[in-house]
Amino acid sequence: MTMVKDLATEVYKDAVSPAVSEVGKVAGRSVKALLAPIRGFLWGWEKIEEYVEKAIQKRLEKVSEEKLKSPDPEIAVPLIQSLTYTAQNETLREMYIALLANAMDKDKEKVVHPSYVEIIRKMNRLDALVFEKLSSTNGYIMAINPHISIEGTNRILNGVLPEWYLGWTIEGYTEFDVSASIVRLGKFGVLELMYDRSVSDADYSNLTNTPFLQHILTVNKLNRPNVPLSIKATDSVVYVNEYGKQFREACR
Repeated sequence: MTMVKDLATEVYKDAVSPAVSEVGKVAGRSVKALLAPIRGFLWGWEKIEEYVEKAIQKRLEKVSEEKLKSPDPEIAVPLIQSLTYTAQNETLREMYIALLANAMDKDKEKVVHPSYVEIIRKMNRLDALVFEKLSSTNGYIMAINPHISIEGTNRILNGVLPEWYLGWTIEGYTEFDVSASIVRLGKFGVLELMYDRSVSDADYSNLTNTPFLQHILTVNKLNRPNVPLSIKATDSVVYVNEYGKQFREACR
């Protein structure tokens, strides 16, 4: 009986092994093909060295030679490592180049910090563009935390409006994308999100009445014709803190 059982097991292995092996090969080929384009983004130092040198030279051409210095390794080494896989992203690449150039300028090295390399590394293109737009504005920035409320109740419709809304977006991205980016920038430490704090004497009504929010309200009213809906919002504030301001100065 044991011999029969062992024989059956071997026959089963022989029957399924080629099929399993073939599936593995197919999956392996697919994964390899999907990963293949990534090779083009893994630039070695020898590939980016010429570009970095020319870009840095251009930025420092008006800086006198006595004010130039070698960058601190705690900034330059992780920065160059990050550049090897982000060099194709122009927005982030230029931030890295600016940071490295400023680290080599004795007049600007005080605003440069090793943690800035990590912030850029965490960013995507949208984060960089949103931060640039926010940091170009002085002082507090009006923001709202909107929701669609079911009138006469304490209930709201979840997930139909962005968590943070400033009345604008970035081309190619949605208001929801910008909202998520704002939350990320807050977690990166360069942005303060002050919920339920308002700018003195500011009129927030224009934010609530934008075509974007009103369109979403109209769509939801059409989908729920018997439910009274309206937009409610908490007036809030967003602003670039001192750490964020110095980060911007170091990367421009």
